[in-house]
Amino acid sequence: ACLVGSEMCIRDSLYLDHILYEFEDEPILFLCKDKDGNRYLCHCAEIRGERRWVLIEISLELLKSLIEDETDIASAFLSQEKAIQIRMDLQGCEKSSVIDTAKMDRLDLPKEGTLVRCDKEKAREYLHKSEKEMLLFL
Repeated sequence: ACLVGSEMCIRDSLYLDHILYEFEDEPILFLCKDKDGNRYLCHCAEIRGERRWVLIEISLELLKSLIEDETDIASAFLSQEKAIQIRMDLQGCEKSSVIDTAKMDRLDLPKEGTLVRCDKEKAREYLHKSEKEMLLFL
């Protein structure tokens, strides 16, 4: 993702890597990667009318903490200083910006205490594969 002032160019720079939770075939909590291999935790905050997502760059350590229910979803997002907010209108026009997590609308995140509901075994396999990729990269 490239930074242009506080605007971000997101389209075509991230790809879906793993879905943690979906509702009616719509990914709600998922992981994306960019061309450099950076991993992002993404939460779909709104799917009716305007679509809205919140993303943070996530470490494997924080991801493991989420998968193992040691950290709730809201805390994971709020543990980062900055997040990316993407809005897409009904015509598909996308606007992205970097926001301070301290100032973000808490309604864009699950309630505090909400843990990741996912297939834990698949999530652990994804984490293990990602850790191996990281070791090979180093």
